[in-house]
Formats: sequence, C-alpha cells, structure tokens
Amino acid sequence: MAEPARQFDAETTSQESSKGNRLRAVPCRAGRRRFAVRPTARSPLLIDAVVACVAALWFASFVSRASAQSVWELTPYRIRALVDVESRPELTTRLIARMYACASERADTAVGAAWELRIEPAPPELIRPLRSGLAKLSWDDLPPSLIDDAESQADKLLLCSVRAAAGGYTIEARDFDLHARLVGSPVKFAAAQREQLPDLLFQALYAAFAPLAQIEDVEEDKETKETKVVLRLRAASLPPLDPQLTWAKPGDVFRPVRRYNERDGSLKRINPLEWTFLTVDSVNAAELNCKLFSGMRSPLTGRRRGKVEMLALLARPTGGATRLLVRSRALGGDPATSRPMSGYAIYSHPSDSPRTVLVGRTDGDGRLTIPAGESPLRILMVKHGADMLARLPMMPGLEPELTADIPDDDQRLVAEGVIIGIQEKFVDTIARRAVLIKQVKTGLEEGQLEIAEKRMEELRKLPRQDDFLNEIRNEKQRAAPDDPRIQKKVDKLFDDTREIVIRFLNPADLDALESELGAALRSQPKAAAGG
Repeated sequence: MAEPARQFDAETTSQESSKGNRLRAVPCRAGRRRFAVRPTARSPLLIDAVVACVAALWFASFVSRASAQSVWELTPYRIRALVDVESRPELTTRLIARMYACASERADTAVGAAWELRIEPAPPELIRPLRSGLAKLSWDDLPPSLIDDAESQADKLLLCSVRAAAGGYTIEARDFDLHARLVGSPVKFAAAQREQLPDLLFQALYAAFAPLAQIEDVEEDKETKETKVVLRLRAASLPPLDPQLTWAKPGDVFRPVRRYNERDGSLKRINPLEWTFLTVDSVNAAELNCKLFSGMRSPLTGRRRGKVEMLALLARPTGGATRLLVRSRALGGDPATSRPMSGYAIYSHPSDSPRTVLVGRTDGDGRLTIPAGESPLRILMVKHGADMLARLPMMPGLEPELTADIPDDDQRLVAEGVIIGIQEKFVDTIARRAVLIKQVKTGLEEGQLEIAEKRMEELRKLPRQDDFLNEIRNEKQRAAPDDPRIQKKVDKLFDDTREIVIRFLNPADLDALESELGAALRSQPKAAAGG
C-alpha cells in the first residue's frame, strides 16, 4: 500500500478574540496551501527522503518570495476609534452604546477582515483638543502618552466628535495614521435627528479612513520624462465585502513619506516628502500605477539603508483653500537671512492639463491664498520677472498654510535691469556704428575725404568693445548675490552679454577702416603735386 501523502501546511493564525472595550475584532485569515509529495511503492526510502527535502526547500523559497508581497496585502488595519460625544440629555448612554454597536456591525458586514476596529470613548486628555475642532488638530496637539500607548495597539487613530448644531447634530472624524505619522483630511456629516447618528458614525469613520500603501517601484520614462511609481496597498487582498466600497481608484492622490525604524521596528524618525504627490493612473488588484509630481529633484530615489520604509497615504481633497507664504531661502541655515518675497507671480495648472492661469501675486507679507481648482492637485509655478523659480504641486485645503522657501530673486532682477540697460546701449551703438561705417566707405569711394574724416571722428567717439567689457565686469562684481543659485543665474546674464559684445563689436573693423582712410589722406597731396 502506498504511503499517505505528506502534507506541508502554510496557514496564518487567527487574531485573538475581542477583549475589554473592543466591540469586535475580525480575524485575518490567509488561505491554506497544501503541497503533497506521493512516493510510489517502488521508490526507495532514500529517494523518498530526498524528494521530501526538495519539496520542503522549494516550499520554503516560495514562501520567502511570496511572503514579502502577500503579508502586507493580507495585513488588516488595527484601528482605534476614539469618540467624544457632547454631554446633552438627549445623547444618552444607551444611544451612544447603539452608535458604537452599529458602527462595529457595519464595519464587519461592509468592510470585513481588512479592519480590526475598536471603538471607545475618547480619554480625558483628548477631550479639550477634540472640542477645539478636528480641522485644527495636529500631531503636536495629541498627548504623547496617547500616541505611545496607541502605537503599540493600533495602526490608526480615528478621532471622532459628535456635537449638537443648529437644526440637528454633526459628526466629524479625522484619520491619524500612526505608522506613516500623517494626518488625513477631516470629514463632517450632518444629522437632522439623533436617530441618524448610529448610522452616520460608521459613514464618518469610513470617509475619514485613509488607506496606506508601500512604494514598491520607481521608474523614469525616458521618452516622456515622467516618473512612474508602483504602490502596493495594505490589506488589498482583503477587499471590502460591500462592492460599492473601494480602497483606491484612478484620480486619487497619495502623499509619500519615508519612515526610519529602530532595530525592533519602532519609529526612529519620519521624513515627510514636501511638495510631492502621487496620482493614481490605474488600479491592478493590489497594485496602484501612479505618476509622480514633485517640487523636489528625484525625491523617491536613492539607496534605502537599514530599516527604511517608503510609504504613501491617501490624501482626499477638502474643497478648501491654503494660504501660501513665499519667502527667501535661508542662507547657511540662518533663519534671520530669510524674508518674505513680495510681488512674485503665482501661476497654476491642473496635474492633468497644461492650461496655465495666473492665480495672483504675493502681497507685502509674501502671502497668497490658493483656492481649490478643477482637479484635486494643482501645480503652482512661482515666477519673478521672466524667470520661473519653483514648481510646486499642492492640494489646496489639505494644509491651512504652506511655506515655500525659494531663492531670493530680487538681486537677479536688479542685475537683469542692469543688463537690459547695457544691452539697449549696445544695440544703439551697433546701429549708429553701422550707419557711420557705411558713410565713411561711401566718402572714400566717391573721393569725399573730408566727409569721410568727419564720420570717422564720430565713430571714434562711440563706445568701443573695451568700454562695454569693462562696464560688464564692474556691474557683475557689484551684483554679487548671496545665494549661490542666484549667483549662477546672474553670472550667466553677464557672460551671455559679454559674448554678444565680443561677437558683434569687433575693433578690427574700425582699425581696418582707419588704415584705409589714412592711406587715402596720405595719397591726396601727392595726387595734387603730380597735376
């Protein structure tokens, strides 16, 4: 009789059942895989053992290759929802319990295994920050003890506030992602009657929830010069049970961040990538194919040493506006050298269109309000004179205020004015010079040497090449911007003008004309004596 098949099982363990204040924790179940090795009755024992070992090694290598890709996609979100309900007679303890139960049940039936949701009342130290308004809340407003305690138990904090309002009630919620240390956009729902609150609580939590992704691949298209990025969504292999719910879709925008971990996996530091966004072009199961927009040069490239994670969090548009502050870049890291940039023009175009419009100019304090546009992502272009100083992608309303540190271009503009003055004088000189040279040659050809000599005297009074070159050198030294980047631009302005002067104002032309006129003048008395 043949031996029974040897089974090699790979099965993830279920999570612990709910405890304490957890309403219900849905376990994450990874599918079981079985690989059978069936030796024949004639196979020697040694061959049977070798086959078993080969199968075991193949399975181990398969698991090691697949686990890196599948574990992230099979990992549910541990969500801790902290809810603050305003103390009012009609918002009873029974109603609050029903709100928690309804939200938990909807999470189980609509979202499924991708969420491990725990709903509980907000702790006392969080009440005051919550009541000041979720839109104003930041990481600095959260108690450090709450963050440290929450990170060991959850991946996300969903903060929620239930308040009475004119004509009913409001529910606000906001996602604080503990892994990426990014804050999601606040959402707000209105209820005319308190009986609507249990259903709206889940809606607010789901609307505020921001999916997290890993940055897997970055590649620059050599033809289009566009950077393509592939994201892998967390819990993507645990899709929502409700088919109307999706984690991401084309047109969505993600914000990248670089997370540095300690050896034990705890957070060491977070490096947000400013002025950098990823727009989703297409969705392929767990993969999101995105396009990179950034005001930084190659923000996602470079070696990833040690425990470094490249992450991206979904950013939803708020429909609001952001106040932009434009100031000069600090020199040598000294904030005292930075100042607001007034009168700088801000242009904008959508991420999916080159159609550019003027948003406005910065005021005396270097500020300009950027409203929401047709698309969630706007590409700002900061210009001063004819020069573009920065290209800055942004989502209006995502942040109340953003600061753009750009090179101090005022000195370049002053140098540009000086160069324009030199160029105008040069053009006038070239025009007058050409006319006078023509008149001298005509006088020589027609034997009118007196006229030729007068025109030559006027030519000698015009600025010569050395005069322009000396003026350019002196003005270049006088400009001397403090910022090395602006210095390069100023140097180019003067150097280009210098090349033009050398090319079009050749002193050899006048020297040759002087020699020709001198020879004609010397030969004139001889001709008279011979007659």
